Amino acid sequence: MPSAATSSSVAPASPKSSHRRSYRIPLVIAVAAVALLGGLYVLGFLGNGNLQLEVHDAPCSGCAHVWVTFSAVSVHESDIKGSGWTDLSVTGTTFDLEALNGSSMAKVLGLDSLAAGHYEQIRVTVVNVTIGLTSGAQVRALVEGPSADFNGQFDVSTGGTTTLNIDINLAASIHLAPAPIGPGSATFTPDIGSVDVSGS
Repeated sequence: MPSAATSSSVAPASPKSSHRRSYRIPLVIAVAAVALLGGLYVLGFLGNGNLQLEVHDAPCSGCAHVWVTFSAVSVHESDIKGSGWTDLSVTGTTFDLEALNGSSMAKVLGLDSLAAGHYEQIRVTVVNVTIGLTSGAQVRALVEGPSADFNGQFDVSTGGTTTLNIDINLAASIHLAPAPIGPGSATFTPDIGSVDVSGS
């Protein structure tokens, strides 16, 4: 009588091992996604981008012209050891700010290459101011406290251009003594009214 055929069977996986396998693949995918997104975020701040500076003003009562010479504009990068300040190329640039009333009239103060990153502060330094009054008189203002800081957040991305439109508030910056107009009758302390940020 032939012997009974033997057969082997694979025991079904225990519920415990099946449960473990079902979560392993999603976990690997999630870790890979986090690593990819983190890599893309870091890549966005590697290399250099461009920073364009524009300037305009809020007008000054009684002023026909306000010629302002900028000696420096600096920006401060977040979470950087050391000073964190970077000076941009604007030395000796002069504008009649009274003619640049409103952001639509803004003129380019400078365009410079800058390390990609997150920035949090802007500093504007003025070296010379001459005021032309509506009466026709001109007076050179004494520049007091030549720098003004503004806390404003903006990003510079690799290969992109970020534009800062800086409003110099002339009404708050200029202090005119009563007539007669002469040496020492005007002072100028730069006041940044606002900074608008746009970028590509």
